[in-house]
Amino acid sequence: MAKKPITQPLEHGSVVRLSGGRLAEWNSLAEAGTSYRTEHFRCIDSLGILLRNGSITAQMHDAGQDFNRTFVFAQMDPAGAPPLTRIPGGQWKDSMTERVVWARKRMHEALDAVGGISSPGGCAVWHVAGLGRSVKEWSAVEGWNGRTLNQYEAKGILVGALAVLAVHYGYSRKG
Repeated sequence: MAKKPITQPLEHGSVVRLSGGRLAEWNSLAEAGTSYRTEHFRCIDSLGILLRNGSITAQMHDAGQDFNRTFVFAQMDPAGAPPLTRIPGGQWKDSMTERVVWARKRMHEALDAVGGISSPGGCAVWHVAGLGRSVKEWSAVEGWNGRTLNQYEAKGILVGALAVLAVHYGYSRKG
């Protein structure tokens, strides 16, 4: 019988690849005043990686996160709980909640600011900030207008769109 390779325990901050190609960071923190440790994986988002590498500013990151929250509130994310309108006997049979309508309006205004959903910037923001795909995945699988993009071109499109979003949301000024 073959021996199992001896693996070293993960250290705090180690980055590992999970199934499905997602990256996660191992967090191991001591609880204050006890001998207990909190240990878990935290998925790393594409915007977080870009911020850590210095490709985007904190304002661009915050604008992307704001778009993501609005995207989730607008119920555009395919993952998560179904809206109550799909549940038989749900409270809202014929209409969306005001929160969903407001979020969809805000999301469309943000997309219009970057050129609309059919523009390269709108497509990048939708897939990377909204759906949480990596820049590499978006450029190879989806691309823009049905064409795959070079990963570096895709990153440039996303950075430009996030700069416009930062101005739109008021995180930074035109200049």
